[in-house]
Amino acid sequence: MKAVLRWYLVVFGIACALIALAHILIGPSTIIGANTPNATLDGDLRFSMLLFLGYGIACVWAARDLDRHAGLIHLLMLVFFAGGLVRLLTVAYVGWPHWFYVAMLVVELVTPLVYSPLLQKATGRSATADLAALTR
Repeated sequence: MKAVLRWYLVVFGIACALIALAHILIGPSTIIGANTPNATLDGDLRFSMLLFLGYGIACVWAARDLDRHAGLIHLLMLVFFAGGLVRLLTVAYVGWPHWFYVAMLVVELVTPLVYSPLLQKATGRSATADLAALTR
């Protein structure tokens, strides 16, 4: 199971990094159904995507050793889940986005809810214990 979790995290991290690079290099035209933004929104998007690039790189880096980096991986999954919750704010304030982003919302909410319990089973430790170990 660890090999599957490791490879999933590598592919997941690479996908995040590639998405981020597309947004950074090409810009807002990579967003399906979006209007042409002003310079402020364009800059904000590219800045945020640099953080997402770092997120993807962190996933790939952490996948090298699931046991050692389990706390970081749980934290990364928590951040991804929070990203899905933030997307729900858009639904509440603005309405439903393009169907592709609804699908991404499902991925953002489901991936951590499936991956973290599987990681706990593979390591034999709770997410709470692994997260607490990050503070030591």
